Amino acid sequence: METILNWLARQAVLFYVACGLGALVYVFMALAARRRAQAAQFSLEREITQQQQTRAWVMVGLFVALGLLVFSIHMLSAPEQALTPPEPPQQLAGITPIPTATATPGAGAPTATPTPPIAVLTGTVVSGTPGLQLTATATPPGAGAPAATPTLTPAPAVTPLAPLEPPNCPSPDVQITAPVAGSSVKGTVEVWGTAQLNSFAYYKFEIQFQGSSSPNFIAQFERPVSSGILGYWTITGEYPVGGPHRFRLVAVDVYGNTTNCIIPVFISP
Repeated sequence: METILNWLARQAVLFYVACGLGALVYVFMALAARRRAQAAQFSLEREITQQQQTRAWVMVGLFVALGLLVFSIHMLSAPEQALTPPEPPQQLAGITPIPTATATPGAGAPTATPTPPIAVLTGTVVSGTPGLQLTATATPPGAGAPAATPTLTPAPAVTPLAPLEPPNCPSPDVQITAPVAGSSVKGTVEVWGTAQLNSFAYYKFEIQFQGSSSPNFIAQFERPVSSGILGYWTITGEYPVGGPHRFRLVAVDVYGNTTNCIIPVFISP
């Protein structure tokens, strides 16, 4: 029943037009029957035209009632559609964020656990030197005075990530919302965003590999999209691993003008 009501609500405009035309036709028929009844000279002819006039007015009433019924269904279903919460965005397949290494001062310092019969050592810990590791050597009891020889071992240096090229998406009508800039992708990637222009013709996906001066075509689509799934990008073994590469969304209007949205991505093995 709910499916039928929703279908009626979507087709409300067509029902309004049909009911209006039907009511108008029967109004003309009723007026024509009234004129014939006034001009009739015989009672039998007058009764027939009056019956035709009555049936015509009944049909007018039915069309008006049908239009009011469709209007009521449309008004009742509109608030329900407005209150329906949007579906949560699905997790995008093949997208793995790049971990960021963070250096912690003093990380890796050992914790001394006394083990009998080794005597507990006392010493001085030098503070204020992050990233250094302290190693103590103990002498067993009876071998003379205990000696602790601290050895400073530098912690491994953290190599910072190379700065990424920022996204280049100047138009709000041509945007990529997923994958995000700097993501690591593989397999089949679900691309989300917006691609709609005045005088829209089509949009396409392209990839420009690192060190290349020209983009490579991926796929083309003929319908505009607003905040939805733009399409799917399948990454094959022919793609070079690493990056950053430039993933491009190019929207084209009927005059050949293009609007781009370019984001950096990494291709995982």
